[in-house]
Amino acid sequence: MRYAKTIIALCCVLIISFVLTGCKISFQGATQIKDIEFIRAVGIDTAPDEKMRLTIATQRIIAGGGRGESEQKQSEILHSEGETGFEAVRNFWSFTEKRPFFGHLEYLLIGEEAAREGLLKYMDFFTRDPEVRLNLNVFIVKGSEASEVIRQGNTRDKFVFDRLEGIKRHHWGLSMITEVDLMEVMYILDAEFLSLYVPCVKLVKKTESTGGMDEGMDLALEGFAVFKGDRLAGYLEREMARGLNFLKNNVKSGVINVQWEDGDMVALGIISTNRKIKPYMENDELYMDVNIKINCNIAEIQSKTSIFDDESIEYLQTRLEEVIKNEVKKVVDLAQEMKLDFFGAADAFLHKYPCKWEDIYEKNWSDIFSDIKFNITVDSHVSRTYDIKQPIGSKDIR
Repeated sequence: MRYAKTIIALCCVLIISFVLTGCKISFQGATQIKDIEFIRAVGIDTAPDEKMRLTIATQRIIAGGGRGESEQKQSEILHSEGETGFEAVRNFWSFTEKRPFFGHLEYLLIGEEAAREGLLKYMDFFTRDPEVRLNLNVFIVKGSEASEVIRQGNTRDKFVFDRLEGIKRHHWGLSMITEVDLMEVMYILDAEFLSLYVPCVKLVKKTESTGGMDEGMDLALEGFAVFKGDRLAGYLEREMARGLNFLKNNVKSGVINVQWEDGDMVALGIISTNRKIKPYMENDELYMDVNIKINCNIAEIQSKTSIFDDESIEYLQTRLEEVIKNEVKKVVDLAQEMKLDFFGAADAFLHKYPCKWEDIYEKNWSDIFSDIKFNITVDSHVSRTYDIKQPIGSKDIR
């Protein structure tokens, strides 16, 4: 019995040895980390013969050669074309020393021409591929190709995805955009009664360097592209973009300039906002009340006139309410004119009248949406100022 146990143990050792010998054959799908290129941004553009072009930027960080030498960043811009996204990705393999890996992909940049042709053709691969995360950010490139943004945004000191990350991290200070991820794009495109909106990235002229040399173009995130189905239909610029964020309850901060009675400007900093909507029906007509509450501080006074009395504060609040109401109304008017519900009025009526939604509204929502009566109200409160109360140049500074 004792010998039998020994023989069984030896057999187990031999079997394990045979299984573990030659791991290279047993795990053929494994890829060494030194053989893959981590891709964080992809540009999508049209190409001749109804093909698509993908643009990626590699990243290399080289340690300094001696004491006091900082690390250097190197990047290479690569392009690949194919009749499908999958083919274009695999075509990278034919001329790159490392296989592109999209598990760390954070930004999908879609050129304006590709967006006008339709997103579905270009995005299906990225929604289907198991490497790609669905929480990556999607941007429309306004006025140029995505490859141009990646090429000019990739400089000797910063990678394009580092620039996008830095700008995205601080966009809350103006509330001119809202992040939209791939999952939300998929959801809105599947919901026939909703219209897609996607933030825009564009090239802007850089300031001159200290040496007086023009360093080319830089990146800016501002405004939204709006879609009819999956095709680009138009843009929302600065104030209209903020108006959309008010409607979506996405305003966290920002600057609103109000003209004082003498023509000078008073800058108000947004501290907090809250939007409430109330859909209702009267005599078979649809209505929606939109109420926005906003709290601001006085950040700058260009006038020499003291404005810290009840009458002046009330005047500021009235002008502030007019500015916000005008921004929101412009968005509503444009949406109804285009018959595109990109701020989600359909969701409000769906939850308020679920039965009528299925029987009546869902089938003809674009026409019904354009006839909704919107009542927009704004309640503002200007709380305080900061270090000094009176404006510079006034007789009484305290």
